[in-house]
Amino acid sequence: MKNILLTIGFLVLSLTSKAQTKYTLDSTELTSSVVKDSLDIPWEIIWGPDDYIWTTERFGRVSRINPKTGEQQVLLNISSQVYYQDEAGMLGMVLHPNFKNNPKVFIAYTYLVNNDIKERLVKFDYDGTKLIAEDTLIENIAGNTTHIGCRLLILNDNTLLMSTGDAQNQSAPQDTNMLLGKFLRMNLDGTIPNDNPNPNSYIWSIGHRNAQGLCLAPNGKLYSSEHGPTTDDELNVIEVGRNYGWPTVKGFCNNPTETSFCTANNVKEPLFAWTPTIAPSDIVWYSHEAIPEFKNKLLMTVLKDKSLIVFTFNENGDSVIAQNEYLSNAFGRLRDICVSPEGVIYIATNGNSWSNTNPFTHKIIALRNENYTSAVKNISTNGLIQINPNPVVKGEKLQIKLPLNETGQLTIVDLFGKVILSETISNNSQLSINTPKGFYAWKVVLSNGTMQYGKLMIE
Repeated sequence: MKNILLTIGFLVLSLTSKAQTKYTLDSTELTSSVVKDSLDIPWEIIWGPDDYIWTTERFGRVSRINPKTGEQQVLLNISSQVYYQDEAGMLGMVLHPNFKNNPKVFIAYTYLVNNDIKERLVKFDYDGTKLIAEDTLIENIAGNTTHIGCRLLILNDNTLLMSTGDAQNQSAPQDTNMLLGKFLRMNLDGTIPNDNPNPNSYIWSIGHRNAQGLCLAPNGKLYSSEHGPTTDDELNVIEVGRNYGWPTVKGFCNNPTETSFCTANNVKEPLFAWTPTIAPSDIVWYSHEAIPEFKNKLLMTVLKDKSLIVFTFNENGDSVIAQNEYLSNAFGRLRDICVSPEGVIYIATNGNSWSNTNPFTHKIIALRNENYTSAVKNISTNGLIQINPNPVVKGEKLQIKLPLNETGQLTIVDLFGKVILSETISNNSQLSINTPKGFYAWKVVLSNGTMQYGKLMIE
């Protein structure tokens, strides 16, 4: 008899197991497992507020992936309008920071206008099962099959940054009348912020070749990784109004022509540069205790050199003290990275070569320290938290019993992981249940860090 997998939101009962491999860092042993394979070039992966991995695939698809089972729920497929070739296609994505109350998803992709490649940034609404109501924020940015960018990030002031490549037009990055080779900053409705360097322009910084990594660190620094030509891949700190030199300056200002240009044009030099190039991709800050070698450091996925680079900074975050390379050639080209609240690292891989199109080599891989004991206590469903009655009749009140003087957050999800109810609760809270009949899962996280899961039947 075939194994049957029943996935209920946060609960996973599995009779099968996936192959695992061990990798030792300096002293920590990580266990790898394949979360999902057979993806079509995953470009962006994000740990969502629903505890699912959200991903774009370059041919034009967006999905939620259950990190425990690998189940893929397609939210959007606009492959018919996405231009997909080489580096072009559906690229960067970011979720609204207050996703519960504003379930907006921002996505950048390339498309064709009279056989000319263009790039646009759009916004979708998430209705719990799919992305709907596409709203264009900016479009008609000149594109190409390579040097597209395009990483997205929402800043703490609720403005959005978008990187654009030079699209093989080396005159564009220094031309402030063109949006190529720039970081662009806009409000979440697509309007231009009044405090941009030019209040009539999206341009935030200039002189970029092809920035594909972007991270706002806890130290307040905005880090970016960028592809160079045959020399000088870069790790930069992005500052408003600064020039990053391309194409006159490659890497540091270290020859007479570059020095003169840097002095005259407010050029910001990189923190680090690589010659020969390594093809840096995305970056993420790791602040968890689970992997000591990575704690409070910047992690960068690398394509050509097929590794994970970890940066240690000085106290101000403006100088690289050390860089360490891990997982060299372990998984092929590493495209993107995200981190779960439990400190598990997820990496999107893109095969072993730039031209590789075999979907079985395009995966999302989990890396976890199985020896780490979290400060969060997981207890059984017969523990301190009680939910009654169960089953509950639709329309009745659900009573929640917590430890004395404790408060917590109750979340109820359906079979597809859609949040049905999310409420702050205290001992003896009573909640009316008006959701459809069926089988659900609940999770309670107490203020002291205790977590508990359970099943709920509504009749």
